[in-house]
Amino acid sequence: MDPLRPLGPPPLSEEWFHQQKKLLKQSGVEKTSASEAAHDVYTPSPQARQLPTTPQEKFLASARSEILKMDPAGQSFVPDATSRLVDSALEQEFGQEIARKPGYPQMQAKITRTILGDPRYREMMEEFLHILLDSRPVLPEEGDHSTAE
Repeated sequence: MDPLRPLGPPPLSEEWFHQQKKLLKQSGVEKTSASEAAHDVYTPSPQARQLPTTPQEKFLASARSEILKMDPAGQSFVPDATSRLVDSALEQEFGQEIARKPGYPQMQAKITRTILGDPRYREMMEEFLHILLDSRPVLPEEGDHSTAE
């Protein structure tokens, strides 16, 4: 091995980092406009724009897709849909690991019974479910984030 011609890259030293920092400052690569926003730099694809952007949108999208699979004319629609909403909310809040806990089914059933046992909450839940069924997904071109008709 020739000491004058090392095989690998030069050893990284503090002096080398300072030199690279000076070169970077001189090139102006770090400089960005204060008015430059993320949407000026990045334009998401149409597929990316259709994805939910907030946890609430993600929750509503997953809950809506599960509830649309159910029969709204059935007698067990409201209890089943409420149970699915509770399940989705718990998984959203605590993660999917909570569903594997031994007391999870009892907790989910207790929350569902509490919601449906109070006439005020049951009425609100029925109204929410009908609004959710009547809603349509928002297309990204519309720019509106409401899901009501």
